[in-house]
Amino acid sequence: MWMSFWDWLLPLMGLGLLLYYWGMSTYRRFTKPEVPHLKPLPFIGNLGTMMLKNMSFHDLMSKYYNGLKDHGYGVFFMFRQPTVMISDPELIKAVAVKDFEYFTDRSTTVFENGDPLWRNILINLKGRVWRDMRSTLSPAFTSSKMKMMFVLVSDCCQQFVNFLDECYENTPAKDCIIKKDGDMLILELKDFYTRYTNDVIATTVFGLGVDSFRQPKNEFYTMGQKTLNFGSLRLLLFVSMPKVLTMLGLDLFPRRIGNFFRVIVKDTISTRERKGIIRPDLLHLLMQAKKGILQDENSSEQHKSDRKQLDDEDVVAQAVMFFIAGFDSSSTLLCFVTYLLAVHPDIQARLQKEIDDTLKEGGGKFTHEALYGMKYLDMVVSETLRLYPPIPAVDRLCIRNYTLKSNPPIELVPGDNLSLPVFGLHRDPKYFPDPERFDPERFSDENKHKINPSTYMPFGVGPRICIGNRFALMQTKLAVAYLLSRFNLKVTPKTPIPIIMEQKGFNMTVKGGFWLGLEKRST
Repeated sequence: MWMSFWDWLLPLMGLGLLLYYWGMSTYRRFTKPEVPHLKPLPFIGNLGTMMLKNMSFHDLMSKYYNGLKDHGYGVFFMFRQPTVMISDPELIKAVAVKDFEYFTDRSTTVFENGDPLWRNILINLKGRVWRDMRSTLSPAFTSSKMKMMFVLVSDCCQQFVNFLDECYENTPAKDCIIKKDGDMLILELKDFYTRYTNDVIATTVFGLGVDSFRQPKNEFYTMGQKTLNFGSLRLLLFVSMPKVLTMLGLDLFPRRIGNFFRVIVKDTISTRERKGIIRPDLLHLLMQAKKGILQDENSSEQHKSDRKQLDDEDVVAQAVMFFIAGFDSSSTLLCFVTYLLAVHPDIQARLQKEIDDTLKEGGGKFTHEALYGMKYLDMVVSETLRLYPPIPAVDRLCIRNYTLKSNPPIELVPGDNLSLPVFGLHRDPKYFPDPERFDPERFSDENKHKINPSTYMPFGVGPRICIGNRFALMQTKLAVAYLLSRFNLKVTPKTPIPIIMEQKGFNMTVKGGFWLGLEKRST
């Protein structure tokens, strides 16, 4: 006999009530009246707006920040995961620097299962393992090592400006990524710059010579696109519910991607060791670290770490980390720098004068020392990083009981997630007057000392600051210098004004694409 609706009603109500309490169970500690928090919904927490409107991570973090900043700290919820947002600069300094030993780890557990390649990446390591790996790798990112790789990056810049010159002098082929309209080249910046950063990473990290402008479908570039071509919802699910998804045996990255990089790195290492090849790139430095002979410029003796002995899998993992960081984050930064220069022609003209003067003093060439002597270029890039930081927030994981000296104080326990709201702080008029305005003068010698370091952290903050920030700045500044030395950046009818940000995969982009025009400068 079929059960009637009323026979099913009571069990269904009981199941619904049980699910409701499970969906709310992780919220209880942080939804007390004395704790500032955003009111969560069962299961989805505070993610409703993002899921319905495809809001970018940056805009989402800004929304959370503005809702909680008056309290110095507050709690928001990503699905069932509570996150304590720290917005007061003094509390940020305490958590990220002074009391770092309580918050040494990052909060995500995305890579703790699945392919060990991703688990061994520096940014995913925890505790003593992270400290040892960071200590082992740090000598590879000193100023002298950046100078060593400067020539390789400069060659990539020369490669792309020569390609642009060819497109300007000759009608580009139909399948070319660059189009010509009269005396102007028309291009989509994201596509263009990912090819540049792909070639930089290929040569400086993996020791490969790649030209992604003339060979637009080369395997290395195609694999780079696949690596980062993940929807924002999938990424958000892995960040917010990693344990659930890893229990289901799911990986964020397909295994074939990790295997592709393994083959390249291990084959290159084998060839170099067999033939005695030495090349001034990051892979050579990682090979030195593996042998324990990586030279530290701050010491007269060779750097020999007895704390972390690298193996081939460690070398592959770190190479892949730099690929992921360099391929997309740096190309996104370049997009915003050149976009802002195009819509602010007065700033562009001032920067071009500095570039021209630098080339004149250097006999028509850029040098490592000259690049770092270009103060206005540094001001432009720094202000762009304020407006459009690569990361919307810095995450930390509490590993020991800690009392956050807020008002009122809050007790944190091991396993609590923290978020330092980079994007929100960078756009707060309390710290950056008229924050929506692009003003490189904020970072002039006369003004930059006024900026509280705990309110400006585009590459993170404290001991876990991005290890490759020097490299990212070098490849960004050098590309801008080369491009503006030969071309003027122009707004076109397709240029998005104002910008509407959207999330695609790991980083933000602009709705409709970054379209600009390039006009050849008169010589």
